[in-house]
Amino acid sequence: MMLIRWASLLATILNLETVASSREGRGPKPNDSLVYIALEEHWYSPSLSDPSLAPLSATLSRQGGRLPDIITEVGPIRLANMTAHRVRKQIISHASAPAGLERPDLARAANDELAKAIAGNTERFAGFAFLPMTYPELAAAELERCVKNLGFVGALFDNHLANGTYFDGEAYRPFWAKAAALGVPIYLHPTWPSETTFTRVGGAYAPSAPGSFPMTGALIMGGSGWGWHQDAGLHFLRLYAAGIFDEFPTLKVILGHNGEMVPFMLDRTNVLLGTHNTRAKTSLVQTYKRNIWLTTSGMFSLDPLATMLRNTAIDRIMYSIDYPFSNSKAGDDFMKKLECSGLVTRTEWEMIAYGNAQKLLNVT
Repeated sequence: MMLIRWASLLATILNLETVASSREGRGPKPNDSLVYIALEEHWYSPSLSDPSLAPLSATLSRQGGRLPDIITEVGPIRLANMTAHRVRKQIISHASAPAGLERPDLARAANDELAKAIAGNTERFAGFAFLPMTYPELAAAELERCVKNLGFVGALFDNHLANGTYFDGEAYRPFWAKAAALGVPIYLHPTWPSETTFTRVGGAYAPSAPGSFPMTGALIMGGSGWGWHQDAGLHFLRLYAAGIFDEFPTLKVILGHNGEMVPFMLDRTNVLLGTHNTRAKTSLVQTYKRNIWLTTSGMFSLDPLATMLRNTAIDRIMYSIDYPFSNSKAGDDFMKKLECSGLVTRTEWEMIAYGNAQKLLNVT
């Protein structure tokens, strides 16, 4: 019921965004020059499909179709969208699926379904594993199976469990050890906070008094407009404070959405948090430079990217769209603006567009 109520609000938001998107036109015609590798591109498998999708069935997504039809499809609709907007390869992952975090059988089935869905077109698709993070050792075993047996290039999963548990505790050491040993990146993806933060008066994102602002505003602030991102960035800080990156110095972590606010607070947090307040032996900035990669998923503005280019190595920034929740045309337009902006050289632009992803994920 909780997800269904969220979905009903999300349907309203997506509908408004669709209207705005339609005013921009249908986008460019298919371009033979396929350039990008995109890393945060979502799918729902039959095993992880959620009833919360039902209220969205009559709502047009920003990609020009019904969201449930698009997000459950790996075929002509997705390929046409990729080709129209110069995406050579998608790294496909499961969208937020709290049930899968608690059900190893569902996570395994969903990974097998994704492997089958992309098997016929490995030139255009690769996969990230979804893992049952409620059980760290089982999650580690499933990650290994997906990498070694299914050919997946890493994992992407919800940023915390439904009960709010993050993955910095001692029980998660075996999981992070396995990820480091396999040499594949872990993409920390935002997920919903507790429902009470939206629905209870006085909740973190809910109105402080009935009617002071619409509940759709609460959903946006708690979700993709703010809360998701600070929460995922906080998870990185928790892993750092717990000494995870010192214990596993080769661990690779990806933060989407322009780094989930971390680049913009990096200097201040580095100074104030400090190693004396944590189990870490290296500074936050050193850890950031050594262990973290960023993507642009859903963030198509040059202003924040300019900050990232000042404090983040160019080989750690990668293009992504957040399909089908973000607009592929907007992403392509953003990259065209970046190419002409003077912020990066042509070589650096190519690194962001595809080169860094090729190196990190060992894909072509």
